[in-house]
Amino acid sequence: MRVIALILLLITSYVHAEVFPIQPLESCFSCSSKPSMTMYWKGKDSKAVVIFIPGGEGYIGLKEGQTNHGYYFYQMLKRLTLPYQTSGNFDVVLLDSPSELSPNQRYPAARGSFDHMIRIESAIRYYKEKTGLPVWLLGHSNGGISLTEFFKYAKKNNKTDLISGFIVSGVRSETYFDPPYTFPMLFIHHEKDACADTRANASIKNYQKVKEINKLPTEYFPVTGGLPEPQDPCRSGYHMYYNAYEEVANSIEAFLLKIYP
Repeated sequence: MRVIALILLLITSYVHAEVFPIQPLESCFSCSSKPSMTMYWKGKDSKAVVIFIPGGEGYIGLKEGQTNHGYYFYQMLKRLTLPYQTSGNFDVVLLDSPSELSPNQRYPAARGSFDHMIRIESAIRYYKEKTGLPVWLLGHSNGGISLTEFFKYAKKNNKTDLISGFIVSGVRSETYFDPPYTFPMLFIHHEKDACADTRANASIKNYQKVKEINKLPTEYFPVTGGLPEPQDPCRSGYHMYYNAYEEVANSIEAFLLKIYP
């Protein structure tokens, strides 16, 4: 069994990503003209695309020609594309910001800027056209603010049809989704999350509010495994699902497969 596992690990390690720059569909006086860099992992017989919006400052630093990213959180999401670790039936995209969003600010106000909104919309439209698949947005931590702000933006501009679903992961306690809802939602949070801004009990309350109203599938998955790390609890350990990769990837896959059997 160990030999088989090693062979599969070697096989999957050679699955390369591609980086595609996406030019914003619109411009504004305060917007950057730089493209959004995106890393794309293609699945097998894919049923949907999951676009990941990072937490923190939103900046990954992707470069054209880059074929992988070793950070364990991104490798965890990559599992959704690998038939050796999951069904492999989903594409995954990492959406990079060309610059840091709200650096050195306690609340990430830039997550609601027009520049950020149009970059998310541009990425959705790009990958819809590229793959012909429904697009889901996955926001983690500060990325949850991006989800709420984009939801408001989409409703205001009659663009909610762009969104096929949300995956709300380890989000800030301020995160709130105003009804009505028009798509499925999965909430994921580590039950031992020690980050002061992302308490699990706030995430549960948020989920319960959505669940009461949303007529489409809405579920909550509490992550129980993993390990802490001797670093900032808002950037490591339980908050980032350290060593709980299989549990988290499988929970996302299981929910998506209910939507796309």
